[in-house]
Amino acid sequence: MMKPETLSPVRFTLIHCVFWWIMIVVAKGGAPFHGDMAEVYAWSQHWLMGSDKHPQFLPWMAKLWFMVAPKTIASFYLLSAVNLAVGMLGIVALGKALKFERFPLLVAMALCALAFPYLTLADKLNMNTICLSTWPWLAWAFVKTADRTVKHRLLYAVLFGVFATAAMLSKYYTIVLLAPLLALSLTRENRWLWATPAPYVAFAVFVITLAPHALWLIDHSGAVKYAEDQRATSDLGSKISHLVQFAIVPLSYWPVPIILAAILFVSGGPAKRIVQVFRFPVSGKALVFMSVGPLLLTLIIGATGFAELGVPWAIPIGFAFTLYLVANADRQLLETNGPKFINAFRFIWPIMIIGALLFRVANVLVGDMDLPAEPFPQAANAVVQNWEREHDSPLRWISKGNHAGQIAFFAPEPIEALPETPDRLPSYYPALEDWRNVNGVIFCSLSQQGQIDQACMDEAVAWAKSVDMQAIPETFSVQADTMFGKAAPFDFSVVYVAPR
Repeated sequence: MMKPETLSPVRFTLIHCVFWWIMIVVAKGGAPFHGDMAEVYAWSQHWLMGSDKHPQFLPWMAKLWFMVAPKTIASFYLLSAVNLAVGMLGIVALGKALKFERFPLLVAMALCALAFPYLTLADKLNMNTICLSTWPWLAWAFVKTADRTVKHRLLYAVLFGVFATAAMLSKYYTIVLLAPLLALSLTRENRWLWATPAPYVAFAVFVITLAPHALWLIDHSGAVKYAEDQRATSDLGSKISHLVQFAIVPLSYWPVPIILAAILFVSGGPAKRIVQVFRFPVSGKALVFMSVGPLLLTLIIGATGFAELGVPWAIPIGFAFTLYLVANADRQLLETNGPKFINAFRFIWPIMIIGALLFRVANVLVGDMDLPAEPFPQAANAVVQNWEREHDSPLRWISKGNHAGQIAFFAPEPIEALPETPDRLPSYYPALEDWRNVNGVIFCSLSQQGQIDQACMDEAVAWAKSVDMQAIPETFSVQADTMFGKAAPFDFSVVYVAPR
């Protein structure tokens, strides 16, 4: 039995993540995963130091994962669930470091479980959602390092340096968390820390562990160029629109926890409840800097035109929001309504599974949203089997882009997804040795019948001729299995490339 009086926040988190994984597999297990995940898989084929878009901590984790886990949709979403669990357990650790008692921390985790970044957005494992797991542990290491009563302070300082590097290698956007933590260390309560070796040890570890990537960036200007391309180029109206959208992120991504906290855990009229929920918490400045600091700094970056803000950047930004809400809760109401709220998860978790099943059925019945929209598993089998029927030597590579990553992931035989054709690989990607003497395939289109990308086919054939290789254009029909039979057929168009 799940008793609020004895249930630990860790156990609650693990139970939630299991139900969450089942929900995602039921809702989306028959659909192709998001293009960002295909990109992560493609990068994970090598131990890359970087790319032309993002640092590579997540692809490294994916590479380790698929060394032991099968390449299936359910397995990929299980990695998303592990990432979610690591992040939520990081919030538990942060709450304990901030001296939250067991039950208030349990309520905070229950509220967190209903926030969209931890409920509906975490399945798309990309450079935003990986920060769900790295940011809380970075904040935890800071709090432990700055705790006057802690033993082994230098150990936590080392961990802070390591976690700071892991977070930066997850996404460069992590700077919006590191800056508030630095500012927090300079407040009156924490200034004493600079009279100890801890911050200098943390900084040294950070610099040493980040140095290989920094040196790589110096030699690979393409990655820096991508960051520069994120600078705001739109007109004033669009810039204001982006700022407003990002400013209301707490309301758009965390409405359920905010509303529940205002209804269940504070008292008074509507205005008084809102004020109490968002007031400066009596537990200190740390939660303010961690909750508000990244949001404010991001808005400043957007207002100065340094970057055009993307709302998905805010997915990890509220890791401390529910701790903030519970810190402002009325203790008596927390004790009265908290157990009822926790007990409600006996119904919430099964409802998540039922809702996922209804979502899957509804998408199939609607017809124009028949799952999966693009039958990549079937296409991957088709492209390999079609080749092997008439050729003894295997396919070695497929290009290009996220679609190639999908095909490579589902292919029954190992095949490398390339970001470009073998002669045009970017500098961050290792060269494909002896590519003129091996077989490959260029992906052109996987679309409803009659929508072949003929321009791509012609371009691929011309490229093969330009490098003195044989081009074999093929288009064949593939169908996706759904829970109610076969989906509409798709035309899958490729150009096989082979040595002459």
